[in-house]
Formats: sequence, structure tokens, C-alpha cells
Amino acid sequence: MRKAFTLIELLVVIAIIAILAAILFPVFAQAKFAAKKTASLSGLKQMALALQMYSNDFEDMAVFEYGYSDGSIPGDTNAYHYNTTWAGRILPYVKNQPIFFDKTTTEIHDYNKYFQDPYYSSTYYSYSWAWVTDFSLNTDGYSRQTYAGSSCVNYGSSTSVTRSLTAIDQPASRLAITPTRYGNIDGWSWARFIAYDASFPYADAYANGFSWNQLVWDSRKQYGQRFIGGYSDGHAGTYGPEKFIKRYYNNPSQNQANDWNSYCGAMDNQKLWDFWGPFWSGN
Repeated sequence: MRKAFTLIELLVVIAIIAILAAILFPVFAQAKFAAKKTASLSGLKQMALALQMYSNDFEDMAVFEYGYSDGSIPGDTNAYHYNTTWAGRILPYVKNQPIFFDKTTTEIHDYNKYFQDPYYSSTYYSYSWAWVTDFSLNTDGYSRQTYAGSSCVNYGSSTSVTRSLTAIDQPASRLAITPTRYGNIDGWSWARFIAYDASFPYADAYANGFSWNQLVWDSRKQYGQRFIGGYSDGHAGTYGPEKFIKRYYNNPSQNQANDWNSYCGAMDNQKLWDFWGPFWSGN
């Protein structure tokens, strides 16, 4: 009567288990990452709807993205220490701080501390959670008009006029919120992005520090060629690299634009202002 496996049989079993593990572990990792993407997209949907609820309560106005010192911290006038950015303003509608942080990166767990900027040594550049969300609001294409002109080239003088949501042309196409990446920081980013900068990145580079141009594009570290976004009409979905006017450090001959005027022309020709929003107009 046979009582034990032979050494060869044990080695065969171990080899089979190792082969199965090599096959299945990457599949499990991909499934886990896909689940995180789905959770982030669901969070974007909730935030996009919260933006609409906020607007309904404030006479159709979009949420103002920037923060300020409201005096609730005695002796502290540093605006960066207050949860008064757009994230803090819509928090009562979502009642969920973790929703403002992308699940595909390292999640923060302490919402009561200040996050020191690693690229600036001064403690002035330490931020409350509402400043460092890595889902960021479209400043000049959704929240407010920042120039008063007639076109991208003729953008006029600077201004700051909060947008009316009903004035936005094609709200189902207008990006309101999307993931961003601040240099090589893992777990948090910056609460807002500038559309005319974010739409004009270097496609073959990652930022080593803060870069308005790379904030949105660098989220490809996690999302590859399909980014996610929340839109002005309250829905969430994906978009691709066709929404950017791309430049290249290593091969400038591939640039889709080389200067401001050619950038404006490319944006006009590809009708990308419907997506990013015209910074010179309230529409």
C-alpha cells in the first residue's frame, strides 16, 4: 500500500502550483487595479452630482475652486490651512472625504494634519486635505472665467467671474473634475488645474516638481491612454489623449503646436474648447 508521494511527484506538484501562481497573480493584480479605477469613476460621478447640487443652492453658480482664511483657526491666516477650496465647499453634499482622493494611488488616512510640500521648504507651503486632493477642479473652464476677451489669441485682460452652469455650452462635454498628479508625490496632488495649461503637456515626460502643464497628463501613470473625468452635466466617463495638444521634449518635430498662437489654432481646429472650456468666455 502506497503511503507517501515520491520526491518527483512533490516536485511536479510544486512546479504546477508555481506555474498557476505566475499565471493568476498578475490577473488578480489587474482585477484589483480595475476595481480601484471603477471606485474612482464612481466617486467622480458623486462629485459631479454634488457640483450640480451646490449650484442649485447658489443660484446656478459654479463652485469657486480656490480657498481662503475664514478665521476659524485662531491666530492662523494661512489660507492653505483651511478647508475652503471647492472640495470643502461640496463636502456637505457627499459627506465623504476619501472620495476626493484617487483610489489608484496611495490613500491618505489622516485628514487633520497638514501636508508639507516636498518641493518648497517653507512651512507656509503646508496644506489641509482640501488643497491636496488628487481629483482636481477645472479652474478656468468650469469654475470661473479668468480672462475677458474674444478668443484664445485675443484673450484680453484678466478677470475672475464665477460661471453660471446654464451658460456653459454643451455641459455634457465640459470637463469639471479629473485626476491629477503633482510631480512624483504619491497620494495627493493639487486641488485645481488650469485648462489652457493642462491641455498643452509634454507627452513624453513626467514632471519632477509642480507643473501646470503636466498635472492632468501625468495621471497616465495609472490610467494609461484612458483618463477619467466628471462633467458639467453630472455624468462621469473616460476620455483619451486626443483631448490634448501635445508637445515632445525629445522629438519636437512631432509637436502639435510650438507656441501660443499655434496652440490656440490647434485647439480651435480640433474643437477642444467644448471639452476644456474657453477661459476668455463665460460659456
